[in-house]
Amino acid sequence: MSALIWLHEDALRAAHPVFAEPHERAVFIWDDAYMAAMDYGLKRRVFLYESLLELPVEIYAGDTIETLEALARAAQASCLISPHTPNPRLNHIMEALSETLRVQRIADDAFVDLPPQEGLRRFFKYWNKAKKLAFTRDGGA
Repeated sequence: MSALIWLHEDALRAAHPVFAEPHERAVFIWDDAYMAAMDYGLKRRVFLYESLLELPVEIYAGDTIETLEALARAAQASCLISPHTPNPRLNHIMEALSETLRVQRIADDAFVDLPPQEGLRRFFKYWNKAKKLAFTRDGGA
């Protein structure tokens, strides 16, 4: 079985457990429509790009679903491996891809044990909630 790793912005680190899974290659899809829908500005996009340059990942531009399906067909991959994410838009993409591919989500250790909350789309809002826990001894409440 051939597998393809789809790396997304919620897991931009080389030590993420997703890279321990057997795979043919890892890809990131630069999807302008998705980034616009997420309201990513220039600074966020530059951060993403610079982070990707440090990772063992190939960058492709286009619609995420169409591009991943085409890459999987070309690689004869039957499985798409992706980091777990709480992001509803990314989860929707994974659900759509699961109609044509087996999608395997790989969890990571949480930075902090923060209960799911609405309105934490921007890092600053997330950090204001998380920093109180981030510097405790065990990252818990």
